Amino acid sequence: MTELIICDKLKLMKFLFVILLSVFPFLSSQAESLVKEDAKAYREEGFKAQSIGNLQNALKCYQKAIVLDPDFAQAYNDIGVVFESKGELKRAEEMYKKALVLDPNLLSVYTNLAFIAEKNGKIKEASDYWQKRYELGQEGDYWWEVSRQHLLKLGTYPKVKRDWLKKQALMLSMEVAQENEQKRLDLVKEAKFHFDIGNQAFFKKDYETAIKEFETIFFLNSPDKKVLDKSVALYKQAKRLYLRNKVVNHARDALDCIESDDYLSAEKKLGESLEAISYITQEK
Repeated sequence: MTELIICDKLKLMKFLFVILLSVFPFLSSQAESLVKEDAKAYREEGFKAQSIGNLQNALKCYQKAIVLDPDFAQAYNDIGVVFESKGELKRAEEMYKKALVLDPNLLSVYTNLAFIAEKNGKIKEASDYWQKRYELGQEGDYWWEVSRQHLLKLGTYPKVKRDWLKKQALMLSMEVAQENEQKRLDLVKEAKFHFDIGNQAFFKKDYETAIKEFETIFFLNSPDKKVLDKSVALYKQAKRLYLRNKVVNHARDALDCIESDDYLSAEKKLGESLEAISYITQEK
């Protein structure tokens, strides 16, 4: 009987132990989350104090934040900013480097370290930090542009200058391409405008106007091959019909001149008529 009781107690203890193991990680995670929230609150309080120039209170708040959350990279960076504001560059640099170890993607740390390196005359080191800020940053943002300007000024990274020149060349090329495309579209539009006028004139048998409009299209050298091909076809027809009308009209005028015994004028008119006929036969 006693052995059974002991066995039951052992089973109960095992059961309670399993329950504790399953609950404890959850409780621990919850507690850790609350602590990190408190650390963020101290950091925000410190930032408010810093913004009104109360560096001492700001420093205390930031230090409380890293006590609660030793992995709080942003708070280490903030402490570095306070030390730098107080002229303690060495201590500031130590804090920035701690922040960098905790979070290599914290962009403001590279900027801060680059400025300190420049103040200390460490040009190569400053260039390395600016280069990292440049590479991790997003093109077009303020500090990305600042890092680019510093790299160009320091002259230790000609690649940045080459990249910048390539970018400028690309932008110029794109602008030229856009201008050319706009010119092309304008030519297409203008050619279509003259084609519509020429086409209407052709069907109204105003062949002289049609010829002029189609010749304008040829002069424009429109990139629209479809319109160009149609213009060529209609131009040939308009030219032939225009010349045919000239042949008929000049022949009629010659006959009128003969009836009036004006043979010199009749000869001239017949000559113009024959000239038009010759042109038509050559075109065929």
